[in-house]
Amino acid sequence: STIRQTMTELRDNYEKAQRKLETADANFKKFQTRSDPLTLANFDERLRELEDIRCECEQSRTLSRDIYATETYKIAKNQFYNNISRYLSSKMPEIEQRLENDDLIPLFGYDLIKHCSKRKDTLIAYPIEICIRLLENSLNEEGLFRIAPSQGKQKKIVAELILQTIGRGTALNELNYDPHVSASILKQYLRELPDRLLTTALLPQWNEIISLRLTLFSLFLIQSS
Repeated sequence: STIRQTMTELRDNYEKAQRKLETADANFKKFQTRSDPLTLANFDERLRELEDIRCECEQSRTLSRDIYATETYKIAKNQFYNNISRYLSSKMPEIEQRLENDDLIPLFGYDLIKHCSKRKDTLIAYPIEICIRLLENSLNEEGLFRIAPSQGKQKKIVAELILQTIGRGTALNELNYDPHVSASILKQYLRELPDRLLTTALLPQWNEIISLRLTLFSLFLIQSS
């Protein structure tokens, strides 16, 4: 393959550079230990030339070694991720099945119908139910769905909702949240739903409801929609 050919060439280049270094080092040491340095013309100049050649060969060897090592690590990294990808692909059906059967119901960004079908005691989505209950006594709060809460509290309540640790009877002050937190999370949950709640198909029914006076019949129509 192309990769094998490339690695063979890089290894050959490294081995060739290593042999050249060994030859240059041997020549330098042999010349350095001559028995007639005082009588040989230009001994010091020739010694420096051989030392420079050895240094160049050493730099070339180091460069070849680094290129070979870098390419080896790159191939090993790609092989590692490919192995992980194949393993996860083989396990994905099992993972999806376990998630489907897990007691913790997926929340944010999850299909609303599938979510509600997993709830045994009510057909209302858990985040909607909890947020509405927390807002029951705060409907007159100024800027309820306009003022953004702190990011820290918003992330905290999202984590609590995902783990479903907030009970139905929990009050807002028990959680140390202000109403804007619940309102913001409710908007976030609805915004991240994969399918819209008020679809085009239901638009005529909603227009009909709006034209009616708020009666038990109109409430029935809302529920049936």
